[in-house]
Amino acid sequence: MQLTSLLGHASELVRIIRKSAQPADALTREYLRSRKYIGASDRRFISGHTFHTLRILALAEAYGKEHQIDDVVQAAYEVDCTSAWVQTQSIDVQVCAQPWLLESTQQRWTDAAEVWRAMMQPAPLGIRVNLRRATRDAVVQRLHADNIHAVPSPLSPSGLTIDERVNMLQHPLYLDGIIEIQDVGSQCISLATHVQPGMRVLDACAGAGGKTLHLADMMNGQGAIVSRDIEWNRLKEIAKRAARAGIGIITTELIDKRNDQRSSTSKPFDVVLIDAPCTGMGTVRRSPMVKWRLTPQALERHTRKQVQLLQQYSSEVIRGGTVVYATCSILPQENEHVVNAFLATTSEFELVTSQQLDPHHHQTDGLFWSVFTRKG
Repeated sequence: MQLTSLLGHASELVRIIRKSAQPADALTREYLRSRKYIGASDRRFISGHTFHTLRILALAEAYGKEHQIDDVVQAAYEVDCTSAWVQTQSIDVQVCAQPWLLESTQQRWTDAAEVWRAMMQPAPLGIRVNLRRATRDAVVQRLHADNIHAVPSPLSPSGLTIDERVNMLQHPLYLDGIIEIQDVGSQCISLATHVQPGMRVLDACAGAGGKTLHLADMMNGQGAIVSRDIEWNRLKEIAKRAARAGIGIITTELIDKRNDQRSSTSKPFDVVLIDAPCTGMGTVRRSPMVKWRLTPQALERHTRKQVQLLQQYSSEVIRGGTVVYATCSILPQENEHVVNAFLATTSEFELVTSQQLDPHHHQTDGLFWSVFTRKG
């Protein structure tokens, strides 16, 4: 396919994504699935350049305006993000962030602009090895034999990163339950719980169960995990994923989103993980539209809900037990501010530690967690 045609498809896809509230990756899959005449290499180009355009949208728009290029996709193709021209733009345009979001993160980092600049790049593929079933070294060797270069992570003993684009969902290691697709930073949140075999654990906002499965592997398949969520379409995936990984200690509980009441489970938990719904502002390498769509009002709604969830689910941990609050965000409002608001309402919990990861300093998604102990 000619370059003009490829860019034309990317332009159409960008227009669809910008008009829709659906996730860009889902829209991209549907767009390419409905056009079977597009070959594999052309699909990779269209998808790759679509997401490149969305990541550098502000820079592409500024370049297009100055150089009289109406199509933002064409402008994104032409602009050199390392050129001297980029340095003539305001810092928020240079790093492709809304000004108020850049200012927010400058509360934490003097080099916040570099964090946003790092999020203009595509994310590597994160892999978690199920250590109950294989060693990390054995998986690395198997992948290398298949010409897939996987690099062990220094942050997680089960973590690998793969920089190339490869469909691991069809690889035998995945199909046989030896590996899971999971960002290394996300693995670090599970590690922060320090769960042990035999414990009773609550994953309060489990989604499709990525962290639930990691917790079960850390527990060597011994103990009990209750995974809750308000979205059945996500929660139902846990049973299938657990079966593939050979895990049998997980129970799922669907929460009624209309009144947000939890299950009547009475027995308290040794560890409670609250991976709270958030803006996703640490995942913009994978979901770039979230950084363009977020408003201060939406952020405020998130933070109110996050404080509520932390207050609600922390009550289910035993005395002396551990609560871990986590988000996939780099915004202080969702992280440190929520932690401080929670601690201001209770004397029952002690803050043990907090950690913020990001793609500039740690080469992971932007993730945050705080660990609390309930006083005995």
